[in-house]
Amino acid sequence: MLFHFSAFDQQNRLVEGDIDMLNIDAVLEYLSRQLLRPIKITPLETGVKKILGFIPETISLKDQVFLFKYLALMLRVGTDLLKALNMLMEDYQPGPTKRFLLEARINLERGNPFYVVFEKHPESFSVVTANLVKAGEKSGTLEEVLTKLSENLESSTDLQSKVKSSLAYPTILIVIAIGMIIFLLIFLFPKMASSFLASGMKLPTYTKILISISNFFNKNKLWILTGGPLLLISLVVYFGTTSSGKRNFNKILKAIPPIRHFMNAMSIQRLTDTLSSLLHSGMPLMEAIKVTADTVGDDEYKNALLHINQNISRGMTVGEAFKQEKIFPTILSNLLSMGEKAGHVSEILATLSNFYKKELENQLKSLVALIEPVILIFMGVVVGGIALSVIMPMYQMIGNMGNVEGTLPEGEISQGL
Repeated sequence: MLFHFSAFDQQNRLVEGDIDMLNIDAVLEYLSRQLLRPIKITPLETGVKKILGFIPETISLKDQVFLFKYLALMLRVGTDLLKALNMLMEDYQPGPTKRFLLEARINLERGNPFYVVFEKHPESFSVVTANLVKAGEKSGTLEEVLTKLSENLESSTDLQSKVKSSLAYPTILIVIAIGMIIFLLIFLFPKMASSFLASGMKLPTYTKILISISNFFNKNKLWILTGGPLLLISLVVYFGTTSSGKRNFNKILKAIPPIRHFMNAMSIQRLTDTLSSLLHSGMPLMEAIKVTADTVGDDEYKNALLHINQNISRGMTVGEAFKQEKIFPTILSNLLSMGEKAGHVSEILATLSNFYKKELENQLKSLVALIEPVILIFMGVVVGGIALSVIMPMYQMIGNMGNVEGTLPEGEISQGL
């Protein structure tokens, strides 16, 4: 266990440091042997903390970008890795990033390679990151690898922010529509429905359906208002944190043609970018394809890459192996064939990655332009349908009242006046 200690030496100078011991008694014994008088001993946390007991607390992409950029800069100016980690730790408050840096420093002090700590934290770092750091350490190009990782993560962060900002307005529209429907069905429509039923007139079919839905909502109001948010949170946790949930969510999204095209382009961009980085770092082709298959995030592309690996092991060229898999566009397999002949597979993949990145941005704009009117039409149909279900019976009631007044005898009318 790691402890941070503060103590006075024999000259009454303050000494601080971190030490890995079994318990506080062992730390006190160590300080006594060093002729140090302890002031404070604090246990330091390493490893992964979990939110709500089961969601791992991760290092944000922003922190990862800063971490890789800083370490690359320190290595470039000649600072050793251990000293760079110590300096970087001073910039962070207690949290997942500082715990990771502590663990990384302990591993280095024990003589372990740097990439080992990345392998221990799959909740924050992908298999690709660990393998790139491993390849960089072995080839002596760690500074170059860290720079490339920071650029790739910056690109991913930029794409994610564009997706989130583009989907913010449609999401707000959906929330408003759902909130408006719940308000109308639970609070407004029941009052109108009671008047319609009391009048005894024949109601339109869609009004009857809406009254039945409204009655169900009101009878189960407590369950809906409490169970609805809990169900939503459960779905977010399932689809967002579990591997089976992510696979099922991808299947649901890929059933929608415009979204399917966008997701396919995203998978190919991720695939070409990852494979290019691994090959550029010096990893053998077949190993790089296997690592890429594990991180591509789509079962169809993963199975295709594993099949490509099998075909390459049987003697096929890279271009031929990619042509066998119909899931990949022809331009990808043709350019890989040309790049393989010229010995520039990594460069071709990097060019394709940039191409698909721009393609993703264009598809995202088209997708949002399509989603917004669909949501507006949905809101119009639903809210308009509810309004029509209220207005039509009201017109009938007014018409019936007019008919009743029109049939009164003249004497009764004059008496009434």
